[in-house]
Amino acid sequence: MSQPSVQDIHQRALAGDGDARFMLARLFDREGKHDLAVTWLLKAAESGHVLSQTYLGVRFMTGQAAPFAPLKGAGLLLSAAESGNAEAQARAAVLAAAGVGRAQDWGMALDWLKRSARGGFNDAARQLEVLKAESNFRRPGKPLDLAALVAAPPYAVTVPDPRVRVIEKFASPQLCQWIAGRTQGRLAPARVYDADAGGRSQNEMRTNTGAGFGVSTGDVPIWLARARIAEAVNVPMAFLEPVNVLHYDPGQRFELHYDFIDPDVAHFADDLSQRGQRTATALLYLNDDYGGGETAFPNIGHSYKGKTGDLLVFFNVDEQGRPDKRTLHAGTPPTRGEKWVLSQWIRDRSQPVI
Repeated sequence: MSQPSVQDIHQRALAGDGDARFMLARLFDREGKHDLAVTWLLKAAESGHVLSQTYLGVRFMTGQAAPFAPLKGAGLLLSAAESGNAEAQARAAVLAAAGVGRAQDWGMALDWLKRSARGGFNDAARQLEVLKAESNFRRPGKPLDLAALVAAPPYAVTVPDPRVRVIEKFASPQLCQWIAGRTQGRLAPARVYDADAGGRSQNEMRTNTGAGFGVSTGDVPIWLARARIAEAVNVPMAFLEPVNVLHYDPGQRFELHYDFIDPDVAHFADDLSQRGQRTATALLYLNDDYGGGETAFPNIGHSYKGKTGDLLVFFNVDEQGRPDKRTLHAGTPPTRGEKWVLSQWIRDRSQPVI
C-alpha cells in the first residue's frame, strides 16, 4: 500500500482529520518548522486527538520545540490521561503528586499510576514496584499509602550551630537505586553559579556530573522523596528547586563553596529577588560502596558520609535568614568506587513550575 502524499495529508488535515494533523506536524518538525508543527498539533489536540494531546503536552511542559507553557501542557496531558492514554496517565500521576494543574493528591497519583500500569505502560509498573518496596521498608505489613509515606523520620542534631541534621534510613535501598538509575543517558557536566558573568557555567572547581528532574522528567518515586524532604525541613514542597542527582567518579570533586545566594554579588541580584534565598540543602545518599567522598565543613571541623538512604540537611542561613559563612563545604572526591547522591536545594518562597 502506497504512502499518502504530503498534499493528501494536508488536505485531510484541513478537513479535520486528527491523525493527518499529527502527521503533518511531524513533517513540519522534520523540516525545522516547529511553530507550524505546534499549530497543527494544537488543532488536533483541541479536537480531542489523544496522541497529539500527549505529544504537545510534553513539549509545553519542557519548552522543547514549543513555547514553555507547563500549565497548558499539564491540561493537555490530563485530557489525554482521562481518554485512556497509558503514558499520559503516568505523567498525570506526577502532576497529581506535584500539585500541578490541580491540587496535590497522593491518592490520585497512585490511582493514575495503577491505571497506567494496567494499560501496559511498563515504566508505571516499575514505579509501583519501587513504591511497594518503599512502603514495606517504612510501613511493613501495611497497604501502600503514598500520603502516609511522605512523613519524615525523626532527625538527629549533628551540629547545633550552624544547623546540621541527619536522618538515618530516610529512604529504602530500592528507592535510592531507582533514583540513581533514572539518570541513565542523562548525566552531563555539573555547573556552578558564575559570579563574574551571571547565570551558570562549567568551572574547574566542580568536576562531577549530574542530571536534573522536574515535573516533565521526574516520576512518582522521585516526587515522593522530594515531598518527604520538604516535610523534614518543614517547608511547602513548592519551595524546593528541581532536584539534581549527582554522580562522582574517583577523583571527581566539588571544591569549597557556599550554597546560599550571595547578596553581595551583583550578578545574583535578579535571581535573589525573583526566586528568593537558598536557605537549606538536603543530600540523600543513594549508595555507600565507595571510599572517601565525604561532605566536609572545614569552618566547623565536621564531615559526613552517609550510608545508603541517609539524609543530610544543613541550613545555609542563620536563624535571622542571613547567609552563614560557617556553612562553607565541599564534596570531596571518592578514592574508589562511584558516589551517587540526590541534591535538593530549598528556597524561602515558591519556585516556578519546571
